[in-house]
Amino acid sequence: MELSEVRHADFRENGFMVVRNVLPPDEVATLRRRADEIISDVETYRQRDTAERQRLQELYKQDVEELPRYNTFAEQPEERITGRYARRGDRVYPVRQRPIDEAAVAAAQASDNPWQRFGSTLDHLADNDAVFRKFAAHPNVVKVLRELLAPNLKLWFDHLYNKPPYNDGGPYGGANRFHQDGFFQFSRRSVTCWIALDEVTEANGCFHYVPIAADYGQVRFDEGVAEELTAERLEHTVLVTLKPGDAAFHDRWTMHATGPNETDQHRRGWAMHYCDAESQFGNFANDDPWWEHAYYQSPDGVHIRDNIVAGNRRYLLVAGQEFPGCV
Repeated sequence: MELSEVRHADFRENGFMVVRNVLPPDEVATLRRRADEIISDVETYRQRDTAERQRLQELYKQDVEELPRYNTFAEQPEERITGRYARRGDRVYPVRQRPIDEAAVAAAQASDNPWQRFGSTLDHLADNDAVFRKFAAHPNVVKVLRELLAPNLKLWFDHLYNKPPYNDGGPYGGANRFHQDGFFQFSRRSVTCWIALDEVTEANGCFHYVPIAADYGQVRFDEGVAEELTAERLEHTVLVTLKPGDAAFHDRWTMHATGPNETDQHRRGWAMHYCDAESQFGNFANDDPWWEHAYYQSPDGVHIRDNIVAGNRRYLLVAGQEFPGCV
């Protein structure tokens, strides 16, 4: 369905909505335990995942021209837009509101808890782990997605985020820049479901959403985001906090960011990206030929873009049915 056809007024008008208690406490605890087990030997997990993806990429390798893509934003100075937001080149992001406590950072780094030091993502959990794969098709999640997206649904990519205490890495000082999850490889809409495994507060890196009601649509990657996010438009930003088990759902064109973690606790959330099972895989929703990619969909359902597996190795059917010639 189109966004204009969604019955939920908040989602239709703003491009995002929060659903409380999507997962009950015991199920949140189950996911936390499994995530703890994976992170305890994260390199083994990543090596297995990488090896299988490389095997598929070699198996389905195509003779295509690879386009060079450059990012030079890290070398550009920070320019403040408002007291809460700044820009580096074409990247706009929330800025730190409190000074870093170096002693607290050192204490977190010395902790025995690996999450206190893990400032990265775990990708493709539904590919590699039965527990996460089962939760990706949780009936509470599917029920909402069928109302926001389509009756036939596939999970195409998932990853677990963690912001460790007082994270300050990367060009945005621990924040994740404003962006859209507008995946050009699908002919139909996609929706992201982000489930909190820890409490998400304004201080530890909550969502910053710019409602679609602020009158924008698909924009061209970072350049378009930077053009759209003027100081006036950023005044419309909504900060969304979550309790463990709550979920934030947002449309593929909804501009969003997360702030840095300015607390002494880690902050974890599981992002799952779903597409309409009637979507086709290719070049869509982008009229810039420089960003066209070489696409291939194998007979057994592996999706390749520029000789790289696009998303998960398998697109998990979570509701409805599959369709010939579609994802």
